[in-house]
Amino acid sequence: MKLGSSAGQYFKEVGDLAARNQVFNPKELWEKARKGNKKAEIALIENNLRLVFPIAKKYQKYGIELSDLIEEGNLGLIHAIKKFNPRRNTKFSTYAVYWIKQFIRKAVEENSKDIRIPTYIWENLRKWIKQWESLHAQFGRYPTVTEMTHKLNLSAKQIQNIIETIEMFHSIKSLETPIDENGELFVKDVITDKSLKTPDSVITSSKLHDDMLKALNKLNARERSILNMRYGLMDRQSFTLEEIGKKLKISKERVRQLEKRALYQLKWIAHKMNLV
Repeated sequence: MKLGSSAGQYFKEVGDLAARNQVFNPKELWEKARKGNKKAEIALIENNLRLVFPIAKKYQKYGIELSDLIEEGNLGLIHAIKKFNPRRNTKFSTYAVYWIKQFIRKAVEENSKDIRIPTYIWENLRKWIKQWESLHAQFGRYPTVTEMTHKLNLSAKQIQNIIETIEMFHSIKSLETPIDENGELFVKDVITDKSLKTPDSVITSSKLHDDMLKALNKLNARERSILNMRYGLMDRQSFTLEEIGKKLKISKERVRQLEKRALYQLKWIAHKMNLV
């Protein structure tokens, strides 16, 4: 579909397409689409086009036309529809958003030489990296996004801007790439000390730590305790099976069995949370 002159026009066009398909049962549409029915596939695409615009809009600051970003996002949506299995206990919108972002990011990466990121975002990024290193040294572990947000006193929108910037950081191929609006700030200026972690590893570490905590909290207390001690998840200090057994007053073999069960549970939970 063609992009209208405004967001309102775009959503009106998308809404009209979705309304046209309301006569179809969603479950039937998926069944037909999985069997190769092109009309059902098109109906599913039209029903979910609304997912693309908000994501494309966020990446507009990287210097690519919104219409091009939407086109890439639409390709991601089509890919998601072809790959999605409605029998799995996963919401399609969550699955689709992942692929829409992947396709849009790829387009941004391919045009990375033209990226211009507002200076204020990079200033916040510098603060983020400096604070991350400070908390990492203080805690002896990766600080969580929540801890970083509290310490920096930044708004949710500012944090989101930093995270989006980091997610695109790996696409910049050269340290000499200009990244600010005036072409005066370069990637090398952001990383002033080679001993510092790169920005993408900093934010990824924080996000993964948060996700890990969420997954661990879904285990029972004993399983969580065993994994924490076995792998040093919280304080970087790990223990042998025998040492854990003595602490919990159970046999070494029993610790091994509980560890195996906990890891299986954690993998299943992570899968349900779309972490793996």
